[in-house]
Parts: sequence; C-alpha cells; structure tokens
Amino acid sequence: MIRDTDEESCPDGRQFELVKNNYLNLLAKYEHRINELSILKELIESVTSLTLADQELIWHKQLESLIRYKSLSGAVVYYIGTRQEQKEKFYALSFDHTTDYADLLRGAQVLDTIVNEKQPILVADLGKHGKLNMINGSMLALPLVSGDESIGALILFRNLIDGFPKTDISFFSIVRDHLINTIAFQRFYFEKIEEERHISQLSRFFSKGVVKKILENSAPRLGGERKKACVLFADLQGFTALSEQLASEQVVEVLNNFFHYMIPIVFQNHGTLDKLIGDCIMTVFGAPIDDKKDCYHAVKTALEMFVVFNRLKDKKGGVYQHLKMTVGINFGELIVGFIGEQNHLDYTVIGDTVNSAQRLQSMAGGNEIFISESVLERTGKDLNTMENIKSVHDLGTMTLKGKSHQLKVYKIIPEIC
Repeated sequence: MIRDTDEESCPDGRQFELVKNNYLNLLAKYEHRINELSILKELIESVTSLTLADQELIWHKQLESLIRYKSLSGAVVYYIGTRQEQKEKFYALSFDHTTDYADLLRGAQVLDTIVNEKQPILVADLGKHGKLNMINGSMLALPLVSGDESIGALILFRNLIDGFPKTDISFFSIVRDHLINTIAFQRFYFEKIEEERHISQLSRFFSKGVVKKILENSAPRLGGERKKACVLFADLQGFTALSEQLASEQVVEVLNNFFHYMIPIVFQNHGTLDKLIGDCIMTVFGAPIDDKKDCYHAVKTALEMFVVFNRLKDKKGGVYQHLKMTVGINFGELIVGFIGEQNHLDYTVIGDTVNSAQRLQSMAGGNEIFISESVLERTGKDLNTMENIKSVHDLGTMTLKGKSHQLKVYKIIPEIC
C-alpha cells in the first residue's frame, strides 16, 4: 500500500489550533507588555518634559494616562509634603470628571490605614465596603514609601467588581515606584528652591562662610536670643550737606560707591551687615556665629575701611574730597534674630549696646573711631599689633546723649588720616 506523504506531513488539525493559540497568547502577552511599557514611557515623559514647579500639570498628565490606558474610573495621588503648605495634598482625576474621589477618600478615613500600615489594600467590591459603598466597582490602594517614610498613596478605581487582576497589581506596583521617584525629584527641586531663597536672603547680611554655617544647622526662623556681640556704625560726615548741592543721580552714585567698597570689608572680617541707614552702615561682629575675636575684627574692619575710603577719595576726587568718615564701636549684651515673616526675613540686633554704639559714632569727629572701654578690654593686646593705627587716646568717662549712665570712651586715630 502506497502512503500519501503529503497527508502524513500535515499536522493534525487540533495540533495546529494548539500551536496557533499558543502563538496568539504569546503575541497578546507581548502586546500587553509593550502597552504597559508605552504607558510607563508616557508617565516618565510627563515628568521630564515639564518644569518640576508645574506640580498640578505633572500629576494631571500622569493620572490621565493611567485612566486612559488602563480603563480606570478614577485615580488619586495622596501626597504628604515636607513643607507645611503641602500637608495632605491631593491630585485626583475621574473618567467622568464629576466624581470627587479625593473627597470620598477623606471622609472614609482609608488614607490613614494605607499610610500608617504601609500595606496595599485591595477591595474587590466597594458596594460591600462600609465607608466607600457609594462608589461602584473595586479599588486598589498602594502606599508610597521612601525608605521607612510614608510619603503618600496611589489609589485606583475601576467600575468592575474584582477589577484588579494580579497582572494589573504587578504593573501598578511598578507605577508606584515611578511615582515615589517623581515625588523624590519634586522634593529635591523644592528643597533646592527653598535653599536658594534662604541663601539669597542671608547673603544680604552675611558672608558666604557664615551663610553656609547657618544653613548647616537649620533654615533661618523668626525669633531672637540674647547674646553678647560687638556693634559698629560707620557714617559719612558731610554727606547731608553735600547731597543738597548734588543732583539725585550723583547722590545715589556716591552712596553706591561707598557701600560697594565698605561692605566687602565687613564680610572679610566675619562681620554681619545689619542694615544701611541713609549714608550709615550698621554691622555686627559675633552674631549670629560666635566669634571670640569679635571686637578685634570690628576695630580691624574700621581701620581697613579708612584705608579703602581714602583710596576711593583719591581715585574719584571732586565731591568725595568733602567727605570724612566717623565710626563708633561698642560691645555688650543685645538681642539678635530674624524679624519679619518667613518669606521676607531681616536679621537685626537691638538693645542698649546698639544705641550706645550709634551715640559713639555721632560723637566721633571726622576720620575718628570712638570705642567703648568694653571694646578696648576685649581687644586687649591685639590692639597694639594692628596696622594703620596712628594713636589711641583715653577720653575719660562721658555721658552719651539720651543715656543716664556714663561710658568710658577711647578715640583711635587711623594712620592714614
């Protein structure tokens, strides 16, 4: 009997169907994976293509992608921010744009359970859930945990009972990890913005080194403390009379030149710029960072100011030749701290020590430095080693204007004067 070789080589019909179905299942599996990868790609691009400051838009796009591609009825990201204004922040989106899932979750107190226990919650039928039975379908809630810290939750809804199979749970776990990274990036971004804001604020008053030390401890906060420090006032004698003869532009130019050359000297000697008062500079040494040589640095600053100021006068000539500088320095207890409000801080010092330093400056003659006995004693032998001192004079005990008590005062004449 001769066999039909063609018939023998053809596979059985059932075997063919089995191979075909396996192939189609494999193809569907890969298509499913490709679809999930496309979703993840879109989620990542929604972060990288936008500015991190656009939080609302970033989260809206991510939730929109999840709802569209995964046939969700709603999605919520619950975010516990690091800053007070970001506490309990919700980003929510619903397919029909009418259901407020965030509001429903707040009332159901589900979020506390997710965040505190740090465990996923799967509710197959919300109709049987006592506090969420007003929502049809099922819910999957995944905690967002960074290290040991709960930073929020991802809550997803479908209008189907048992709407979250194991394959979906696996995928949404990957999405959860992506969201944790997104929050980490946003936190880093806003922390940097906050740090730069603090640096900008503090750089008005302190040198770069002092700013760094302040921020190493904590961000600046409102409030004051008592401490001992040295206060210096430097004023332009003759400026008021001169300003009446000059155009406004010239007045501003003279002041700007004066401050431009004087303020860096303060920072170079570990001083703090408290404020500019007209043509007067008020500075502090020994606050906010303690400085055992605060008075030494204050006197050294004054002497260097005179050197640079006289160079400025020689360089500019003209109206500058009519100006002289007077300086007053005092040491003692005062109150130091930041005043204002958190976004607009001013560092300042107040107290009798400050007032006396200003009185000393107003009593000093042109090109003279008046210091209190406390400054002389704290500077000690270092005063003898300073450059640019022509002479030191004991003026005895003096009554300062507006003060009931007396103060022993010394006058320093700079070498260049």
